[in-house]
Order: sequence, then structure tokens, then C-alpha cells
Amino acid sequence: MNWLMNLFNNIEIMRGYPLIAVEIILIISLVLFLNIIAFILRKISRKYLYNKLIHLKDPNWNKAVKETDVITTIGYLVSGFVILFGLEFLASDSYRVISQVINKIINVYFQFSILILINKVLNVVIIVNSNNPHVPLKGILQFVKIFFNFFGVLIILAFFIGKEPTYFISALGLIASILLIVFKDTILGLTASWQLAMNKMLYIGDWITMPKHNVDGEVKDISLTSVSVKNFDNTIISVPAYDLISNSFQNWKGMQESGARRIKRAIYIDIQSIKFLDSAMVERLKKIELIRDYLSTKENELKEINAKHDVKSNMINGMGLTNIGTFRIYCEAYVKSRTFINLKFTAMVRQLPMSAQGLPLEIYCFAATTEWTIYEKYQSDIFDHLLAVMKEFDLNVFQELSGNLNTAFRRNSKK
Repeated sequence: MNWLMNLFNNIEIMRGYPLIAVEIILIISLVLFLNIIAFILRKISRKYLYNKLIHLKDPNWNKAVKETDVITTIGYLVSGFVILFGLEFLASDSYRVISQVINKIINVYFQFSILILINKVLNVVIIVNSNNPHVPLKGILQFVKIFFNFFGVLIILAFFIGKEPTYFISALGLIASILLIVFKDTILGLTASWQLAMNKMLYIGDWITMPKHNVDGEVKDISLTSVSVKNFDNTIISVPAYDLISNSFQNWKGMQESGARRIKRAIYIDIQSIKFLDSAMVERLKKIELIRDYLSTKENELKEINAKHDVKSNMINGMGLTNIGTFRIYCEAYVKSRTFINLKFTAMVRQLPMSAQGLPLEIYCFAATTEWTIYEKYQSDIFDHLLAVMKEFDLNVFQELSGNLNTAFRRNSKK
């Protein structure tokens, strides 16, 4: 240090300001030296630590450690120790002011290095658990990062200006309202992420639908403030996490875990085609195996009932089979006979209230699959068959007149 002072005293332009010149030179040298050491240690750690020493068994942790460079961050701390031990060589006791400034800079450097290391470690945990469907910790860990960074900067700033950290923390009460406005989405997002995780409402990989945001797809990411969903058309939608708490959404996880997917669709019957079965039609329908026993049993029951009534003059006096009722029994027997229907769940065929479109006959059952394409195939197979077989029961499907038929109908009416 003394030789630097003598050098600047001999330089005319620096005469009178040797202490300032020495301080500037030392600070510049300190910054350069810190960067050089950090660069060297970074290269060494990458070459030897990653490639030769660190071989984690879990590939996810191994990948996360390499992506975040968490090991090389230790090089920043080591370079600080090198400068700290070399400080006595650079600055003598005669220049305590310079030594104190350099000490303060190194201490601040240490604090920043520790803060960076904490962030790197948290990044490793976030990367490892970001795709874990059972541990949605990303949002919570992001809040922890904000917490550490916020208070870490306060502590560093307090140390740098010589104040206690409580000096800044106590001042937060004065700007609490501003912080609530600035971090509104963060606070709401944290609350929502915590509720989603604790109540097990949503996990990565769940299929959800939310008409309000046009969401219909698989959850890909749950962060602090938003949930990313990949729709069935491969578009990505980001939904505010708080909206999933404040509004309703449909989660198909229960269906996926059950191994069955519901089929609920109706065939609309033309009411004018509904009628009683005559003996000839009964004999014809007995050729259908699925309802042969049913028709024989019902026929015997109806004979006993009708024997007490005058059904020869009018069928209404007694009881008779209808084509819609027989078709309903056939539909139920057909559905239950299919191997791809899971009979552990409800399987039935029922009539719904009549409407302007006719009489709805609803098929309600569960396919023994959750895969979309296979499910649609099974559902189509059922209705292909039922629509084709309806003519055997003299039933017609309700169908509105097409444009051409409407025009022809109006022309005939005019004539």
C-alpha cells in the first residue's frame, strides 16, 4: 500500500489526492480479482465437480443441479474468502479507512452470494417437483423465494448503510397498503395455490374444464399466480390460480381413476310411431334373442290379466305391449351385453320428459375405458346399432324437415 502512495505523490496530477487514488485503484482491482477468481472456480467446478464428482442417482436431481449451476455458486463464496485473506497484503493498518470500505464491500458480496445460493437451491427443488402431480409445490416455493429475496435485500441494505434491519422492517407498516396493491396477484395466487394443494383439488396431469376461460384440457403447470392448461386442440391457456378457487371448474380426475367413462345420450323418438304390438309383431320380435325370454314372460302375464277384461272389442280395456316399451327393454339388454360396458356402474335406459323434438330415450351407462378415442368408438357403436334396429320395432327417429323438404311442403300446401 505504501508504495502506491509514494507513486501517486510523485505524479503531479495525483499530488494531494493519493488516498483517493489508492482507494479507487483497490476497489477496481478488487472487482476484477473477484470476477477472475469466480470465473476460474466456475470453470473448475463445471469440469471436475459436475463431470467427475457429482453423479446423483436420481436423474431429475442430477439434471436440476446441472441446469441451475448450484455448485458453481459456491465459487463466488470461495473467491470472497480469497479476497478477505489477501486484504492484509493489499491494505496496511495505516489505511484503515480503505480497509474498512473493502471489508464492507466483501461482506456485502458474501451476503449476495449466500442469497444467490439460496435461490439456486430453491430453483433445484422447483425443477425437481415442477412435474410431480402429487406435490404441487411450485407456487409455494416461488413465494418462499420472494420472501428470502425481499428480506435478504433489506438486511444487505441495512448493513451497507450501518442501520439495523428492524429500521426498514418497521417502516413496512407505513407502506403496507402499497405492498398489498403491488403484490395483490401474488398474495391471491399464494392463497389459491395453498388451497389447491391442501384440499387436493388440482394436480399436474388432471383434465379440467372451465367454460368461463374456454379451458378444456390437461394441467401442465401450477405456479404462484397462474395455472397453465394444454387444451385438447394443443393451445395453451393460463388461468389465474385464484379463479380456480373463486369460480367452479370440472375436474375429470375421478373419471380417470375409476377406469370408466359415462355414456349419456338420448335418441329422440317420433311420437306418432308409438303403438301397441299385435300378435304378428310379437312373434316376429321373438326371433331377437335378447328379448325372446322377456316377450314370452310378458305374453303369459298379459294373457292372465286380459282374461278378466274385454280386450276383443277394444285393446284399451286390457293391457298390451308397446313398441317403445319393448324397444327400451331391448336397448337395455343390448347395452348390458356389450363387453366394453362396465357393469359395476349404473347401466339403464330411461324415458325423459317429452319435448318438441319427440320422446327422448336416454342411454345411461359407463364405458370400460377413459381414453377419449376408444370411448367415442364404443359410444358410436352402440348408437349405430340402436338407430339401425329401430325399424324392426316400427319406430322412427324424430328429425326436423330439411330445407328442401320444407320448401316442397309449402309448395304442396299452396296447391
